[in-house]
Amino acid sequence: MTGSDVLTILAEVFVAFAGFTGIVATLGQRSEGKWRPVDVIRFRALLEASLAGLVLCVLPFGFHHFAVAEAITWGVCSAVLAVYAITFMLRVTRNQVKLRASEDPDFVPGVRLTLILLTGLVVPIQALNSAGVGLEHTFSGFLVGLIYLLILCSSMFVLLLRFVRTEAE
Repeated sequence: MTGSDVLTILAEVFVAFAGFTGIVATLGQRSEGKWRPVDVIRFRALLEASLAGLVLCVLPFGFHHFAVAEAITWGVCSAVLAVYAITFMLRVTRNQVKLRASEDPDFVPGVRLTLILLTGLVVPIQALNSAGVGLEHTFSGFLVGLIYLLILCSSMFVLLLRFVRTEAE
């Protein structure tokens, strides 16, 4: 399987996450406008991360179209992903504090801690790939970041679905 095949498949998965975000929003009490702070954060995080993943999957094709060297393509894409991951985690954490999401009984602190730790692992990998140190501008280095976004989207999706059933009761 080539890198372009992997990017195409991942783009489709990110589109599916973005689409399912809308479906989740219509389930349970959320369809009636009763959004808890935790749900708002999860919904925004899922939608934003899935759209960012889609853009990051399509971005290399744009570089390829303009005949940019592969090393530059993967280096720039990794840099963009690293910056996105840092800003994403900072925004989500800030919103959790601002909306006092940790006071909600459905708040799962272990998920936040896990995602922060994953971000702490992924960002240096993306930075090294971007700088060409150790990974030397490889697709594999960039792929690690895309898998991180898949994990992030999956966790937000599961957390949103986890409470739909209890809301319906």
